[in-house]
Amino acid sequence: MDKYEKILGGILGAAVGDAMGAATEMRTTEQIIDYFGGYVKELVNPPADTFAKGNAAGQVTDDFSLAYFISEAIIRHRGEVTEAVVMEGLIEWSEHDEYFVPFAGPTTRAAITAWKENGVPVASDMILNNGRATNGSAMRMFPIGLIRPGDLDRAIEDAVVASLPTHGNHLSISGACAVAAAVSRAMQDDADVDEIVFAGLYGAKQGERRGKEFGITVAGPSVYKRMELAIDLAAKSGSVYEAMRDIADYVGSGIHVAEAVPAAFGLFVAAKGDTMETIYGGVNIGNDTDTVATIAGAIAGTLNGSRSLPESYLSIINERNKMDLGRLAKGLHQVSGG
Repeated sequence: MDKYEKILGGILGAAVGDAMGAATEMRTTEQIIDYFGGYVKELVNPPADTFAKGNAAGQVTDDFSLAYFISEAIIRHRGEVTEAVVMEGLIEWSEHDEYFVPFAGPTTRAAITAWKENGVPVASDMILNNGRATNGSAMRMFPIGLIRPGDLDRAIEDAVVASLPTHGNHLSISGACAVAAAVSRAMQDDADVDEIVFAGLYGAKQGERRGKEFGITVAGPSVYKRMELAIDLAAKSGSVYEAMRDIADYVGSGIHVAEAVPAAFGLFVAAKGDTMETIYGGVNIGNDTDTVATIAGAIAGTLNGSRSLPESYLSIINERNKMDLGRLAKGLHQVSGG
């Protein structure tokens, strides 16, 4: 498969996962079924009691939009990934009130404010808090894997750098590296579900180690071990929907990085890598559905390419968000060496 097709698939999978999951966020699976009359398997308007209230069907949230603007900054700098480049993308994103005002998480918001006021990405005491080990870095890390096809170690190193400005703790970095490594492996022609999962586990373990070297160590469950648990639950399940419920109960699918990232990998395994089934699992698992579906959709979409998603979704995402995903994919393809 052409590398551009894979890159566009990863981008579109993430965007669709985010937009579709925005409507179900914070509900349980049972509440999703009750409210929508069944599992959500299409782009729908987010209810008035969600963070994305007022959005139209197909509009993305912070999960995808952060990755979009950081990708634009990386393209402008010809594939260079530094803290300054990442902050350039974050600052540009923060100028868009439709994303920053309703969606900016406390960690990202504080880092951007510190950078604007003091020229440093994070205050010394900002991440000395176990509550900072969120999924905010992992959810925007898939472009790093797209531009480092097959080079897991470089993807991991770049993911560490890209995490430090906002999520400089070893757990958030571990989750970010798991996503970057998995997407990097998914970019290769011989990739399959098992190899991608192994790459994600490798990234989580290396990211935890590197995070302790360069970031702050915080208390919390291991991303790597939670991934193992989620993958095991998925392997024993009879369907993505059975796995979805087990993962929600035993692992969780919330804002903590040791919930959202393992959940995404487990759903990817349960769906046997199928792009839309993986996304549906993320959308309907409950809690932080847009983030889980963004990560899972990016991994599966990269493996299978953009044709694994409904053809109409590309134009819907572009139109509703005033974005050009095709242009973004071409830029990432170019800086990846394609």
